[in-house]
Amino acid sequence: MAKQLYTGEVRTIGESMARSTTEVGAFKIFMDEPPELGGRNGAPSPLDFILAAHAGCLNYMTFFIAKELGIPVSGTEISVKGLLDPGKFAGTDRSVRAGYQSLEVTIHIKSTASAEQIAKLQSEVEARCPVSDNLAQATPVHITMKASA
Repeated sequence: MAKQLYTGEVRTIGESMARSTTEVGAFKIFMDEPPELGGRNGAPSPLDFILAAHAGCLNYMTFFIAKELGIPVSGTEISVKGLLDPGKFAGTDRSVRAGYQSLEVTIHIKSTASAEQIAKLQSEVEARCPVSDNLAQATPVHITMKASA
């Protein structure tokens, strides 16, 4: 029997170079850029959403795995910071990555767990977080572009 795979899908409509609306099921996500990048700073940028998605997934996995391991966790506070060299994006330095050069994550958990339990929880969260995996490993991306009048 073949494994059932999860399929995620979104649909984005670009209103301008900087502004777009993405439909995710019944939800809408608005994205914009700051004025210096042609936007109106009316919503987070796509790069901000990468950081937010990472933090959200780490939160979920922390609670999920803690419950699985019997580790008490009553809350989290997660900080994700990304460093990006805009050279490739701007077309001025093609030798650097277009995306984040690095991400720094800090997860504070509210818990009475021992240091050993927290170390085990961290190890499992790092190994099993799907967004972390997508960011840390090369995921094949296939882009097709078509024109219509």
